[in-house]
Amino acid sequence: MIDAHTHLDVRSFEDLEKMALCGIEKIITCAHDPYRMSTPEVYFDHWDRLIKMETKRGSLAGIDVKVALGVHPMGYPKEWPTLIKNLPKYLDNENVVAIGETGLHYLNEDEKDLLREQLYVAIDYNMPIIIHTPEKNKREALVEILKILKEVNIREDLVMIDHINKDTIDLVMDIDVYVGLTVHPMKISPMEALEIIKNHNKRFILSSDLGSLKSDIYALPKTKLLMKNNNIRDDKIRDILYKNPKEFYRL
Repeated sequence: MIDAHTHLDVRSFEDLEKMALCGIEKIITCAHDPYRMSTPEVYFDHWDRLIKMETKRGSLAGIDVKVALGVHPMGYPKEWPTLIKNLPKYLDNENVVAIGETGLHYLNEDEKDLLREQLYVAIDYNMPIIIHTPEKNKREALVEILKILKEVNIREDLVMIDHINKDTIDLVMDIDVYVGLTVHPMKISPMEALEIIKNHNKRFILSSDLGSLKSDIYALPKTKLLMKNNNIRDDKIRDILYKNPKEFYRL
C-alpha cells in the first residue's frame, strides 16, 4: 500500500513503524504549515527537513518516504513569490515527487494567485501537483479550483484533487484528474470512502492525511479490509491503494 498524503514531520517514529507493520510500503509526506510560516526562510527550512530528515526516518522504519513540496493555502508569508521562484531548485531531488500540497482554503485572491503560480511550475517542470480542498466551503472552493485549472490549461494527469467527499464527487466526474479520498476523522470515514468507490469509477487515490490533529495511522488497512468484505474487486483495490498513486507520483 501507498499512503499518498501525510504530514510525517509531526508524527512519531513509532507511528511509522506501525504503518510498516500494516503493510504500507511507501508514504508521501507533503509540505504544510506546522509553524507560523511568516518568512520564506521558515518555508525553506521546512522543505529541507522533509527532504533530509523524513526520508531518513522512513528508511529507518522500513518505509520508502517521498516528498511533495509546495506552499499550503493555510499558511504562507507575504513574500510568497520568493518561494515560487526558488521551488524549481528543489524539484530535481530524487526524493521530491510532486508539488503540494497547495489549493484553496479561505478563498481569497492571494490564495488563488498562489495556486495559479504553483500550477504554472507544475506545467513547466512536468510535475504532479496535489490540490487541497477545505472542510468548510468545499464545494465553493472546488468550483473556483476547477476554473483556475481550466484557465492555466494544465494536463489533467498531472493533477490530484484531494479531500473529495460525497458532496463534491459530482464536480469531478467529467474530468480525468486523480481523485483523492482522505480517510480521516475530520474528512471521510472508511464506510464513506467505500460508498464513493462503489458508486463511481474514477482514478481514486486513498490517503490518511496524518498530521498534528486527530487522525488514523490505520486508515488504509481499515478501508482495504472494508472493501474486501464488501466484494470490491481485488484489481480495483490494488489500483486505489497502489497502482494509481504509483502512477501519479511516478514511483
